[in-house]
Amino acid sequence: MRVLFLQQQPCVRALKYAVGLAGEATLGFAYRGRTLSELYGAGDELFEAWYPLGDDPEAALPDIVQAFGPDVIHSHNLPDALTVAALDAVQVPVIHDVHDMQSLRRTPYEDGFPEPQDPLALERRAVEESAALVTVSPELVAELGARYRLPRHVVVYANYALARDLPPARPAPVRDGPPRIVYQGTLSTNGGHYDLRALFAAIAAQGLSLDVYPAREAPAYRAIEGITVHDTLPAAELLQRLPEYDFGWAGFNAGLNGAHLDTALPNKLYEYLGCGLPVITLGHRALRRMLREEGVGIALASVGELAEALAGADAAGLRERVAAGRERYTVEHEIERIAALYRDVAGAVELAGSAGSAD
Repeated sequence: MRVLFLQQQPCVRALKYAVGLAGEATLGFAYRGRTLSELYGAGDELFEAWYPLGDDPEAALPDIVQAFGPDVIHSHNLPDALTVAALDAVQVPVIHDVHDMQSLRRTPYEDGFPEPQDPLALERRAVEESAALVTVSPELVAELGARYRLPRHVVVYANYALARDLPPARPAPVRDGPPRIVYQGTLSTNGGHYDLRALFAAIAAQGLSLDVYPAREAPAYRAIEGITVHDTLPAAELLQRLPEYDFGWAGFNAGLNGAHLDTALPNKLYEYLGCGLPVITLGHRALRRMLREEGVGIALASVGELAEALAGADAAGLRERVAAGRERYTVEHEIERIAALYRDVAGAVELAGSAGSAD
């Protein structure tokens, strides 16, 4: 199976796919920005070839497809423009991978490229005309289905952690005092869902311990009294640190992008769980539902409830349930569903071709 990934620039989800699919598929990558190695320090070697798209992806794609010969194209949003470019430019089945929906956002997608014109028209075409749809949560499938006609193949595939990168299971830390909470990942100051300054200040005001490991340096957060902001760490080193804590924080600023947050199951959720940490979130629908169903965390109505919720929590029981489910939260455990989707989509095209020949 030959699969061409298509994305403005590869996100960590693409890296996870590539690791999980090693030996299952031969991968190529068509992109506009930086490669995996430029973004994350490694990963280019997982792909047979890298193809810059230039300023006119639709014009570039036919030559790329001829050179690589994919059975399917796996196109990651946002934006949705590259999926539509592939639909228009080549006769290869396209799988549209929806990380989040443009129509649920009130802030732009910050990938360094200009926003496309008429993004909602692109969203409709990408969903309705693709051979298959991959999304991160059932909530996102429901939002898409409420607006558009879904393709025959729909797979919910969350942002699982890579088992190869996780530290060994460890017992819960034993210490006096309140539980230690950790946040790792993106921070911003633009009022969007990663602008967590008010939430972090509210946590500190309750006398709780919060350590923050930003994905990129965020000076404004160092001014928040009562929290500890660490230097940015390489991903492998960060994952080794996480088991030192008691809970992982996955509550976001819903002021502008609450509808998007209701569909999100972010990478950090599965990284916390893979490292043995129960997760704390707010009223974000997908996160709240997942933690309730799995019994691996706490969902708060507001951040002001945190101290009381922690005081009444069965921390040991939560930790035990997380440990019991670690394998199920990993790419390696779930990747066969994506490989099966590739086979189904490519097989449907082959069957259609055979039927046409028989006529």
